[in-house]
Parts: sequence; structure tokens; C-alpha cells
Amino acid sequence: MATWMTRSPVLDVATQARTQGIYPYFKDVNGRPGPSQVVVDGTRAVDFASSDYLGLATDPRVTRAAADGAAQWGTSCSGSQCIAGTFSVHRELEEELADFLRRDAVLLTATGYQANLALACLFDQSHLVLADRHNHASLMDAVRLGRAGLRSFRHNDTAHAVRLLEEGATAAGLIPLIVTEGAFSLGGAPAPLPLLAAAAHHRRGALIVDGAHDIGVYGAGGRGMAEHLACEAEVDVLTGTFSKAIGSVGGFIAGPHDVIATLRHLGRASVYAAALPPPAAAAALAALRIVRSEPERRETLWRNAEHLHRRLAGGQTLSAGVPTPRATTAAGQAGPVATVPVPSGPEAMHIWRALLDAGVYAALFLPPSTPDGPLLRLSVTASHTTSQIEDLTALVHQVLSSPTRV
Repeated sequence: MATWMTRSPVLDVATQARTQGIYPYFKDVNGRPGPSQVVVDGTRAVDFASSDYLGLATDPRVTRAAADGAAQWGTSCSGSQCIAGTFSVHRELEEELADFLRRDAVLLTATGYQANLALACLFDQSHLVLADRHNHASLMDAVRLGRAGLRSFRHNDTAHAVRLLEEGATAAGLIPLIVTEGAFSLGGAPAPLPLLAAAAHHRRGALIVDGAHDIGVYGAGGRGMAEHLACEAEVDVLTGTFSKAIGSVGGFIAGPHDVIATLRHLGRASVYAAALPPPAAAAALAALRIVRSEPERRETLWRNAEHLHRRLAGGQTLSAGVPTPRATTAAGQAGPVATVPVPSGPEAMHIWRALLDAGVYAALFLPPSTPDGPLLRLSVTASHTTSQIEDLTALVHQVLSSPTRV
């Protein structure tokens, strides 16, 4: 180990888990033999770890667009969009995405993480940022990179956000900026966007929403949680990623012309980074057109999500007396993500391994990512079959009712 580096206990835990064959991270996926199927550690498994909600990452039209994009523009722009990396495919994607989201303009970034980091230039000394405590790390990092003060409110607790706003922004004469996810990545819980927007706008502030897990998924047109909750006009800035429902990779920020113009020149995470690779942009453009033209994909996704939650909720109480939670939207609709509390420590990794050995590839989140304890995340997509979902839920109940003790 490098002598200059402080050793983290995480390294010891990871080393022990690898030795026992239960390390759940950075696994080699050796192939995708079929829809919603992967080969991991030589085991063919149904993929419930992916956020490819509409099954577009392997759609032939999307993969063909990526290949054609590489043939036409090459594999890299070899520079930032600001200097020499804006190709016609980028402009076309920005314009179509802005039209789809009903926003003035869009700025692309190479990753969704960078899209949120670019927001930092909007957070100056005249602002107070109020952020949901469950926000993605990229949103929190953006605030830390900015110059505004930060207050974190309890998860989806509008009353707490308003109290902090009045104590901080109102008392100091600051402009409040409320930052939240639309649908949270762990559990899929929806943010109370109409209430948060009203709180921000009442004091001349703004609402900024990360739609990574809801754009393409929620709303009749697939425009995300704000459409689903009928408050699109109240969301001032929207960020997102192509790596979930859009089936590619990259990020974007959508909003008013002046906001996007500011980000184009001052958003360091975009200005000083290589542009979105043309094949990824071409794939995202093809996928976006499918999202707009094939609403039946969302209909299939919602049927699968409802079936997943119904089957999980219908089973017996899980280990440690903790029932499986049901993630819903504000309209009572089951979301495509379910999280299951699992025992702490190595036992959680043994459970993850038991699922993989039985043919299910799930995602495991451990503290500090999940402060209240380990969570098993199961993501359903439009590509899953009814039998795959039924096999999954039966296996989850079986494994968690008699977990391996260590």
C-alpha cells in the first residue's frame, strides 16, 4: 500500500469479501445473451441490477445508431464542446431533447454526474441551497463546489425545507434554491415537487430537479416526475442522464436560455471536459425518438412494476421482521425500483451471492451510501417477463427467510 495514504477500513472489508467470493462490486459482465440477461462470474442470470428501464440499451435500433455514429464522426470529439467538440449530432440531440422536455434549451455533458457538477456555477453568495438529504452524491458535490450556503432537509419533508428556508434564506435575505431528485434512486420515492416549487417561488427562488430515474419513465409522455405530478412549468432547471431509460450514456441540463448560456461558458464540469462521444450521442438520439414514439414501452414497464411490488408485498414478512416496502408515486403507482432491507455486515453480501448463484443479479448498497443499513435494490424493466419477475420474488422470499449466518 502507498505509504502516504491513510488506510481505510473499507479496504479490509473489501479484501475479506473477495477472499470469501461474496464481493458484490466491479463484477465483470461477460455477456448479454438475451433481453434482461447477463453472464456474471460465469453464471447466467436475470439482470435486476440495471436501470435500463425501457430496455433500450440493447435495442437493435439504438446499437445500430451508435455504430453508424462511430463510422460517421469517429469515437471521440477529442475536445470539449466549447472549443471543437460540438458536432451536428450534438446539436440535433440538444434541440430534440429541448423540444421533448418543453424547455428553452439543453446543454449536453459526457456523464450525468458532470451535468449536476456543472450546476455549481449557479450557486453563489446570494443563494442558499436547500437539498434533500437523500440527494445523489453529484448534486451534493455541486453544492460544495459552489459558493452558496447549504441546508439539508429531511427526505421529502417539505415542512422541514420551509422551516430551514425561513431560518436561513429569509432571515439573511438570500435567494433560496431547492435541489432534489424527481424519483429517488433508492426506492424510487417521488419528491413532492409541487410543494417544493411553491416554497421556492414564494420567496423568488427556484426549484432544480435531477430527473435521472424518472425522465423517460414517468408521465404520459415520458417527460418525468414533473409531468406525472402536473407541475412541469414549476420546475426551473432539469438535469438528467442518458444512462437509465434512454439506453446510452451522457448527461444534460435543460432550462431557460439564460441559464443554459451561463452554463455553456461557466459550467466548469462541461467547459473543461471532453464532449459526449458521437456514438453515445447518436444512440441517445435514436433512443429518445423511441421513447417519444412508443409509449407502450412505458405501459409494459408499469405492468411489470406493479407485478413486482404486488408479488413482494404478498409474501411473508422477511428476515428480522422487516416487511418489504412498496415504493409508490404520489398517485399511488408502484415504481420500477424496489428496495429490500437486508441484515448488516457480511451477511448482506452472502445474500447477494446466494441470489446470483440462483440466477438473479441484484444491486447491493451498503453504508455510508445507505445510512440506515444495507439495501438490496431490484430494478424492473420493460424487457422482463412475467415469469422472470415471479421467479425473482419467490427467490427473494426464500433467501431472506433463511439467510446465511456468518
